[in-house]
Amino acid sequence: MDRKKFAIYAALVCAIMGAVVGYGVSKGNALLPAIAFIIGTVLIALGKRGVKEVMEDERTERIGEKASRRTYQVFVIGAALIGTTLVALNKHTEVGYTLAFSACALLLLYIIFYGYYSRKNLE
Repeated sequence: MDRKKFAIYAALVCAIMGAVVGYGVSKGNALLPAIAFIIGTVLIALGKRGVKEVMEDERTERIGEKASRRTYQVFVIGAALIGTTLVALNKHTEVGYTLAFSACALLLLYIIFYGYYSRKNLE
């Protein structure tokens, strides 16, 4: 399979996943979206194995790393600021606590992964 066929295949799998998730949510079934997500992820991973061309090179990987890091930084700072502001104003405290704890959880995950990868040989 070439890259173009894989892109069509992945888009089709995602569209089917979206339809199944939408149907499951509309029927109040939490299990159906979870199953659809798992099956869709496996199908895309298996399809990616069949691609004979190079999907990513070092430059693409480095761009992804930088984009991920910046997205993480923006979300954590924004969630922490908005969360603490909502809690301090005593408005929408549930949302505020959710955002604040999400920022804390992401910071904890970052520390764990940073420690893991700093000890591991990256090559």
